[in-house]
Amino acid sequence: MVSCLKDENDDKTLYGDTGIKSFVINSMSVSMTTKSSKGEDSTYTAKLSGSSIKFSIDQNRREIYNPDSLPKGTDATRLLVTVGTVNNGIVGIKMPGSGEIRSITSKDTLDFSTPRTLVVMSNDGKSTREYTVTVNVHRQKASDFVWAMAGRSDAIAAFRALRAFEIGGRIVVFGSDGEKTAALQTGIGDGAVWTPVGQNIAGTLGADAYSGIVKKGDRLYMMHGGKLMSSADGGNWDAVATPAVKRLVAASGDKLFAIDAEGRMKASRDGVSWTADEMDSGADLLPASDVCYACTPLRVNDNMDLVVMMGNRDATAFSADTTAVVWGKIDDYGKNAVRLPWAYYTVDSNSRYAMPRLAGMSMTAYGEVLLAVGGKGIAPCRTAAYDRIYTSADGGITWKDDVSYQMPGGIDKSAAAMALVTDGERHLWIVCAGTGQVWRGRLNKLGWK
Repeated sequence: MVSCLKDENDDKTLYGDTGIKSFVINSMSVSMTTKSSKGEDSTYTAKLSGSSIKFSIDQNRREIYNPDSLPKGTDATRLLVTVGTVNNGIVGIKMPGSGEIRSITSKDTLDFSTPRTLVVMSNDGKSTREYTVTVNVHRQKASDFVWAMAGRSDAIAAFRALRAFEIGGRIVVFGSDGEKTAALQTGIGDGAVWTPVGQNIAGTLGADAYSGIVKKGDRLYMMHGGKLMSSADGGNWDAVATPAVKRLVAASGDKLFAIDAEGRMKASRDGVSWTADEMDSGADLLPASDVCYACTPLRVNDNMDLVVMMGNRDATAFSADTTAVVWGKIDDYGKNAVRLPWAYYTVDSNSRYAMPRLAGMSMTAYGEVLLAVGGKGIAPCRTAAYDRIYTSADGGITWKDDVSYQMPGGIDKSAAAMALVTDGERHLWIVCAGTGQVWRGRLNKLGWK
């Protein structure tokens, strides 16, 4: 007699009227940690269903395992499981050492802290099959962020301001010493050794050149000598055009965004042809200094990006500002694209989590959130320099202190400036001008394959 058992990829015809077709965890005990009202850690045990955890069954190798591990803190010695069989086969578990096979039901608490052997016998008792079951449990807490100091660079310490990018598997930092902008690079697996990036342009980059560099796709762009320049490595620049724009302020995966001499937003796909980009509020609300941006693809559409731009208005003309100005734009570049305006994120007396007016702000997209840091508050804002990492889970509207994203314990907050950047392996970097410190970290769950 034959039966068909479905493998992960195809149907296999197997001889013997028996087999396991499903493995489900009905209940598991997980040790959880929470914060008390006093900020102290407290631990409790929760009973959770594991039915959403998929177990793969390899019928050829007779192996059962979960590609996505159970949460850290799961007690794998006490699991309630349901095993589905072909034609009502009878399931037993082989005991360690003795090899004795004991019949099991969904009410039995089983120990899967090490690989176990399940034996299924056909209901006529004439044939059996054995499967090795491996239950994987995470050794790390998903929401923990682990920092490490990657190195310290005297060259970075000499900078007073900087901006960082991941390009071609390297971290490239453009920094200013107050007179000129220079570039340094390191591998994304390094951070300790930084080498100069030679520039093929005429003359030197000005002191503020670092602040006007943006990244679109796999290329960097900047304005230099009235020309739009493009580079794939941060050193070899090609002239693209001579557009009538004052400075680049942001980029999506498809477009460059700039402000022209009249203070209007402009957009371009190729850097040659520029068109006016609508705004839902006045140009007086656009940032004039400390401009930073982040771009993240929208989950709902592969051809849409969310671009968030943030900065400060002129300190003299708008001396009463206590918060940064933040703008957002949905950039649609699909086949039937709809052009949407830049939206100003209004701040009023009801705005509890607005971004403070900080000097030298830096922002990056990290996983599903935006992260930002900034120096000392610009009066009348009294926020201390680099007191926290600000986290936005709603596209830049609100900025909160998230326990998962905290400054490294040993970071020197006397830094002249800090630049955030996310690399292709989902590490978050903090590069510090003035101190030369370089920090690299990652949220545990973003490092899991």
